[in-house]
Amino acid sequence: MQIPDRTGVIVGYRVWRVIPGKWVDPSESLHAQTWFRSWSLAGATIANCPPRLQGEPGRTLRRSSSCEAAPSFGCSCGLYARYEPIQEAHLLPYVVGSVLAWGRVIHHADRSFFRAEKALPIAFVRPRGGAGAFPRLAQEKLSRIADLLEAEVVEGPEELRIYSEMEASKW
Repeated sequence: MQIPDRTGVIVGYRVWRVIPGKWVDPSESLHAQTWFRSWSLAGATIANCPPRLQGEPGRTLRRSSSCEAAPSFGCSCGLYARYEPIQEAHLLPYVVGSVLAWGRVIHHADRSFFRAEKALPIAFVRPRGGAGAFPRLAQEKLSRIADLLEAEVVEGPEELRIYSEMEASKW
């Protein structure tokens, strides 16, 4: 039997990529910053550990199996978030926000971030500008994403922290 270090939710902060474009459904438009898996807009996103290809020079690639439960020690799977709000401004299609995380959680040694089994976006910082090919479409898509998640759109990192901590206290 494993006894958890704590119960309840953890507030985390992260960056997502908003996929603009009319051809992409809003339900598939909120992605991790560097990975192509979309986050759920119908509730919590649940981490999974996809199989990986492993190889060594001169040998055939082989598929490794995924871990039993994400996140797991010895693997990089899980839903990543930082403990402190992200202060750097990001231009669309990137958006800063906060999550409530729970379930299995792995805290990293430097304690600047964690990986969680489940996470729900609860707020986004309103972007101050856009980059990329379709900044107006990305802004419209972010508004739809926030509506679908019933997430707040706030003006800056400190307001994000205050709102997120208030929401976490309700759980």
